[in-house]
Amino acid sequence: MQLSLEQLEAFVTAVETGSFSAAARKLGKAQSSVSGLINNLEIDTGFELFDRSKRSPTLTKEGLALLNDIKSVTKSHNNLLRRIDNMIEDVETEISFAYDEFALPEAYLLKLLEEFDQEFENTSLLLLCSSHNQASTLLKQGKVDIALSLSKDDYPEEFAFKGVAHSHYCTVVSKNHPLAKLNSVSPTDLSQYRHIRVTDSDTGFRRFDSQLSSKIWYSNSAAMLLHSVQAGLGWADLPLTLIETQLKSGELVRLPTCHQSVTYPHCVDIIWHSQSANGKCLQWLIKRLTQLGAQSS
Repeated sequence: MQLSLEQLEAFVTAVETGSFSAAARKLGKAQSSVSGLINNLEIDTGFELFDRSKRSPTLTKEGLALLNDIKSVTKSHNNLLRRIDNMIEDVETEISFAYDEFALPEAYLLKLLEEFDQEFENTSLLLLCSSHNQASTLLKQGKVDIALSLSKDDYPEEFAFKGVAHSHYCTVVSKNHPLAKLNSVSPTDLSQYRHIRVTDSDTGFRRFDSQLSSKIWYSNSAAMLLHSVQAGLGWADLPLTLIETQLKSGELVRLPTCHQSVTYPHCVDIIWHSQSANGKCLQWLIKRLTQLGAQSS
């Protein structure tokens, strides 16, 4: 038995449009051609697939039983054609992206993903949430194609990078924390209480990098940092975009620190291998992340 794609497409289109004439208009064929394709499909399968006794053809039980399988075949064929077109046009079949939760607001990243889906429907996307230095580490190891992270002082020579935004930070505690009761908070005051800091799985403990406290806990999760501060376990420097709701509700309190009276920015970079920005997906991500970053700053 040989079933042609034309037969299967005519069948699916007739089901979706509700009539052979509407299917013919959608496919740009004569109605007699669509009817002939479906008739031949019924002959080849040995079943009547449509009940033609009513004004509009309806699926028989056999037609209904085959519908999902036929849809899968036509969808796979169309996906194959689009994938071949993408390869010809230098659109990557897959791309991997590491991002730092502290770099851009989640809403901006979700907007990016929605637009990516519209632009590159058939490109597989791997998203890795990577805190602290992990994003650039994954890029260096060749595990991702592009990374979005807080800026570093220097990058390997093989990296290309672009500053796209600023993430503004402030020092916060729970409303019930002892530091929340002070009108002015000095470094000495901070040193009396636990500092909760971000790290990554490679860096781990960084025992001697804090001038403000010898009591330090680390986490590679932005959510865990936030929840720990909310629970009164210590103070932390967190991006405003992460804690905006908690500050407005009064659940978190911004500390009036002597050393930092205003919010302070961290530059946000996109990073990629300088020799690899040839594919259309990667070019699009660089351009769109630059635009989104400018909107968020």
